[in-house]
Amino acid sequence: MGKFIKWTLAVVLAALVAAVAGAYLFARAKGQPQVDGTLKLAGLTAPVKVLRDELGVPYVFAANVPDLIRAQGFVTAQNRLLQMELFRATWRGELAATFGADALPSDIRMRVLGMRRNGDRHAAKIDAATRALLQQYVDGVNAYVRDHAADHPIEPRLAGLAPSQWSVADLVTLVHFVHYTHATNFKAEVVAQKLIDKLGLEHAREIFPLTVNPDWDAKGANVAAAGAGQWLGLQWSDLTVAPETLNHQGLGSNNWAVGPSRSASGKAMVVNDPHLDSRILPGYWHPIGLFAPGVQAVGAALPGMPGILVGRTKHVAFGVTNAYGDVQDLYIETIDPANPQHYLDGGRSVPFEVVTEAIRVKDKAAPGGMREQALKVRYTRRGPVITDHAGLGPKGDKLLVLRSTDAEVLAPVLGYEGLLTAPDAAAFDRELQKMDLMMFNFVFGDDQGAIAHRATGAVPIRAGGAGAIPHAPPVDGSDDWTGFIPKDRMPGMMNPQRAWVGTANHDTTPQGFEWYYTNYVSPNYRYRRIGEVLGAGRKMTVDDHWKLMTDDRNLQSDVLRATIVAALKADPAHKDLAAILESWDGVDRAEQAPPLVYQALYRQIALATFTPRLGDDVDSGHALDLVLLAAALRRPRRDARLALVRRPGDKRPPRDARRRDPRRGTEGARRTRNAAGQGPGRLALGQGARVALREPAQAQRRRAGTGGRLHRRAPRQRRDAQPRRVRLHEALRRQLLRLDARRDRLRRPGQDRRRHRRRRERAPLPAAPERPGQAARRERAPRVVVQPRQGRGERQVDAAARALKRQREAHRASRCRCRCRAAAVRDGQRVRAARTPPRCPARRRCTS
Repeated sequence: MGKFIKWTLAVVLAALVAAVAGAYLFARAKGQPQVDGTLKLAGLTAPVKVLRDELGVPYVFAANVPDLIRAQGFVTAQNRLLQMELFRATWRGELAATFGADALPSDIRMRVLGMRRNGDRHAAKIDAATRALLQQYVDGVNAYVRDHAADHPIEPRLAGLAPSQWSVADLVTLVHFVHYTHATNFKAEVVAQKLIDKLGLEHAREIFPLTVNPDWDAKGANVAAAGAGQWLGLQWSDLTVAPETLNHQGLGSNNWAVGPSRSASGKAMVVNDPHLDSRILPGYWHPIGLFAPGVQAVGAALPGMPGILVGRTKHVAFGVTNAYGDVQDLYIETIDPANPQHYLDGGRSVPFEVVTEAIRVKDKAAPGGMREQALKVRYTRRGPVITDHAGLGPKGDKLLVLRSTDAEVLAPVLGYEGLLTAPDAAAFDRELQKMDLMMFNFVFGDDQGAIAHRATGAVPIRAGGAGAIPHAPPVDGSDDWTGFIPKDRMPGMMNPQRAWVGTANHDTTPQGFEWYYTNYVSPNYRYRRIGEVLGAGRKMTVDDHWKLMTDDRNLQSDVLRATIVAALKADPAHKDLAAILESWDGVDRAEQAPPLVYQALYRQIALATFTPRLGDDVDSGHALDLVLLAAALRRPRRDARLALVRRPGDKRPPRDARRRDPRRGTEGARRTRNAAGQGPGRLALGQGARVALREPAQAQRRRAGTGGRLHRRAPRQRRDAQPRRVRLHEALRRQLLRLDARRDRLRRPGQDRRRHRRRRERAPLPAAPERPGQAARRERAPRVVVQPRQGRGERQVDAAARALKRQREAHRASRCRCRCRAAAVRDGQRVRAARTPPRCPARRRCTS
C-alpha cells in the first residue's frame, strides 16, 4: 500500500511539473514579437522594411527619416520592452510598487533628486524640431505597447510590470538619468567629507585625488583644491539617498582613433569598448541599423533614445567613454536657529521649498496588497536636501544639499539629434558641442581621414576654483557658479601631429587648462598602454586593434611590484611567492599565478594602508576606491613597504588592525593561498575570477539595493575541486549517457534495460580534458583499475574502489610529518617529540 501511495504521489508530481513547464513554454511562445510577415504601424507615410541577421539585429529601411525613427521605436520596444519599463520605473521612483519595500531606497533616491520633475520641466522647453523627433520615436513605441499586447514578453508580467504608453517627457528624462549615472563626482565629495570628519582637513589632503595627464610635456599632478572644509560627523548610513554605492564598480572604457598614416588601409580607424556590464542579458546597448535618404548608420543605441550613440554613419565613425566632468556640488547649508523651517542664505532667513509625494509600496499585509509611504523633500535654491530623510543626517544645524546641472541646464536641444547626418568630423564636433547633459568622451573619425576627440557636457565654472569637497555657500548670498566652460574649449583635439587620439576615463584636460574640470578620474595606466602601442604602431590592421583591445599588459603593477617582491623575500615562508612575482613580465594571463598573487596583495596593501587610520567603518571597497582615485599611492614605494613590512620602531597597531594588516606574517600572501586553496604551483588568475550572468529584472533589483552584493565573492575551492571546464565536460558526459539511454528505450521498449545499461557503461566515452599537471600526478599515484559496478541498485562500493581509497590516503599522509602531526592534533593525540612521530591514517610512519 505504501509503495502504491509513493508511486501515485510521484505520478502526480511529475504531471504537475509537466503542466507548469508546458504552461510556461506556451506563454513564452506566445510572448514573442513577430519578426516575419507584415505588420501595420500607424503613422507611416511609406512602407518600411525590417531585416534581421542571424543574431537577431534589426536593420530598418525607410523612405524618410520620420518613418525611420518611428520604426526604430517600434522595433526597440519589440526587443527591449522589459528593459525600457524597468528603466522608466527606476527614474520615476516606482520600483517599490513592483518589487516591494526592498526597492524603496531607490525610489526615495530618484524622487529626492527630482529625476522625473527635472525631465518634465525640460520636456516643456525643447524646441519644435527636437520634439518632433522624440514624438516619432514615442509613436513607434506606443504602437507596439498598444496594438500588440499579445506579443509582449512574459517577463514584464512575471515581474508585475504593466507596460503603458510612453511620452516625450519619458525620453527626455532618460537623458537626465544617463546624466546622473555618469555624474559620479558626488560620490567623491562624500568620500572627501568622510575623510575630513575622520582625519581632519590637513591629513585628508594627503590622500585627496591626483589627476595626471600623460600628454603633458612636464611631469606633474593636480591635487584637488580642498578649500575650507568643515567637520560634520557624517556617517555612511546618513546618505540614504546617495548613489547605489559610494565606491565605483571598477569599470572603465576605452576608445581611440588613428589617422591614415598609422592605418594599413590608408583610412582613419576608430575603436571603442564601452565596458558596460556584459553579464546582464540583454545588455544596455541595443544594436541596430538605420537606413533612409541621408542616413546610413549601424551601431548601438540606448533603448528609449532615437538614433545611435556608438557606431558609424556614411561619413563618420564614433565611440564614447565616460568623461567624468564635475557637474555636481555638495553645499553645507545652515538651518535658521530661530526658525527650523528656514535656512540661512547670505545672512537672510529663507523658507525651504517643500514637495510632498506618496510612494506606492507592494505589501501583502496591506489592504489590496499595496500601501503608500509619504515622502517630504526640502529644497534650497541650490537643490534638494539629501541628508534629512528618515531622521538621518549630520548632527546639529548643518545639512547637505546637492546641486546638479541637470536641474538647471535645460536647453532646447538634447545634442544627439544631428549625429546621424553630420557630413564630416568638423560638423560632428559642432553637433557634440550642443550636448549639455551627458558627459562623454567622443572619439571620432571621418571618411576623409580626420580624427578627433571631444568631451561633452556643460561643466560649471566655480568662483572658488574647485568642487572637490562639500563647502558652504558664499557668505554674501551670491552664486559661485559664474558660468560654464565654453564648449569649444572643452577637453579635446582635432588631427594631432602624432596621428592618434584616445581616452580611457583619465584626465584629458590639456596642460595649463584654466578651469577646474574634475577631480574624479581613473588612473592613466590604460591610456598609457594605448599610447605605447599606438605611438609605435605603423600601418595597423583591424587585427592589431583587436589585440590592443584585449591587451593584458598591467602597467599599474610596475609601481608596486618591486616593493612587494622585496617584502616577500624578507619572509622565508613566502619566498616562493616572491620568486613567482619576480619572474612576472607584467601581463595578466588567466592561466598564470603571478597576476593573481599581485592582485590579492595589492588589495591587502590598500586595506593595510587606509583602514588603520580610517577604521573598520570604511570597507575594502572604499579603501580600494581611494587608491584608484589617487591614480597611485602618493609615495608608492614608502607606503607599500609600510603596508607589507613591519619596520623597527613601528608602534603596535590595534588588534583589529593587526588582524587585517599584511605586515603580520605577510597576511596578504597567506590569504592568497587560502582563497585559491592551492599551492603556489597551482595558482592561476582565472581561479580568482567568477562571472555570473544575470537577468535584467535581477540586475535592476540589485541596482535598487534588493539583490545583495553586485559582485559576489567567489566561493572557496577545495584542494580537489575541478576547474569549471572539467566540470562542464563531466556534465556533458552524464547528459550523453541519459540521451543514449533514452534513445535505446525508444528503439527497444521491450528489452532488458539493465543489459543495455551495462553495455553503455562499457562503451568508450570522450575523455575529459586534463587539469594542469594532472598527467604527472597520475604517474606518481598508485594505479588501481576500478571496474564498473554490476547490477542495478547496488549501494556498496566494491573492493577495488575501497583499495584505491586506502592507497590514496596512504600516499597523501606519507608526504611529510607535518601533515600527520596536524592530523594527530586534530584527533586529540599529543605529539611529544619529532623522533616519535604519530602513525598516519594509513598505518605508515612519516618518512620526512
